Amino acid sequence: MKSIIGIVGSGRRKSNSKKLLEYALRKVESFGANVEMIDILDLNVSGCLECNECKKTGNCVIEDDLTPMYEHFLDADGVIISAPVYFYSLPGQIKLLVDRFQALWARRYVLKIEPRKTGIGGLISIAGSGGKKVFDGVILPVKYFFDVQGKKLFEPLLFRNYDGEPENIPEEFFAQIDEWTNEFWKRLSSINR
Repeated sequence: MKSIIGIVGSGRRKSNSKKLLEYALRKVESFGANVEMIDILDLNVSGCLECNECKKTGNCVIEDDLTPMYEHFLDADGVIISAPVYFYSLPGQIKLLVDRFQALWARRYVLKIEPRKTGIGGLISIAGSGGKKVFDGVILPVKYFFDVQGKKLFEPLLFRNYDGEPENIPEEFFAQIDEWTNEFWKRLSSINR
């Protein structure tokens, strides 16, 4: 059975990102995946200190809620981040988590310890703006967050020009999630571990 971790990366408890991720996870669960949803707001995660200790050991020296989760992420077949765009970037709460994966970057690229599994990473992002480059500052850090875990970024699912409440999300967004999760699942299922 494939395992997928979904991360809500919004600074709001009742967010569009959370509603979209819940829908996507229900869909992949219906395909047979074992799913788990983590809300960044439920975690106590400190920022990277750039102390460079991880370059010696491959582990972060900070002890917080993220400490036991590194191996959990490495064991997952897929990870999906759902986050809004704040000032053309990721919200600070999820960026703290992404930055702390510097420890896995050090493992892979300094210590030359390859992740024990490969997999797929998914991104669902929503923006109030319709700017041409509105998602650029979200996609790149997420791509490398997945890379250090041995996961390839699947085609991001991006929603522009929506700044409404979760209960008013347009139905076409859910139809797009249906199509996206079908393709995500096909790609994930094709990976032999």
